[in-house]
Amino acid sequence: MRYFAFGSNMLSARLRARVGEFPAGVSGEVTGHQLRFHKRSGDGSAKCDAYQTENSDDVLHGVVYHISAAQQVLLDSFEGHGYSKLEIPVNVNRDCVTASMYVADPDYVDPDLAPYHWYKLLVIAGAKEFALPAHYVRTILKVPAVTDPDSDRHLRNMAVLSSLATAKQSSP
Repeated sequence: MRYFAFGSNMLSARLRARVGEFPAGVSGEVTGHQLRFHKRSGDGSAKCDAYQTENSDDVLHGVVYHISAAQQVLLDSFEGHGYSKLEIPVNVNRDCVTASMYVADPDYVDPDLAPYHWYKLLVIAGAKEFALPAHYVRTILKVPAVTDPDSDRHLRNMAVLSSLATAKQSSP
């Protein structure tokens, strides 16, 4: 199964922690959509949404992963609440493939919310891991973020980012 990740699951370490091992992903894009941080999460913050604009100039960048049916079930358990899964065409290296993608249900959209800092950093780390366009990363960097009131959750997620930085520094 192909899965198109555009939020924190772009970061392969985050997705692997959720569903286990899978082959390397490849960057892709979906036209007529924008990345928005407005999906209301159970933790009170904003998570990413693939907001449909129908404007062909709008491009949502992300990563296509091949995951098993069992892994898809695991991913559904993380992403299912407040999201619907769609099958969409994704442009990958001049080819078009079909992949599943989660989009926010309208009842879960709140444009007044902001992501937690750690969540935004996970999204940025995934975008950088797959060398998404620099202008796209700069756009994500400009998204306002807030401090997570749950310091333990903040520390757990920052530890993931720290371990990635440490691993990158120790690689040849």
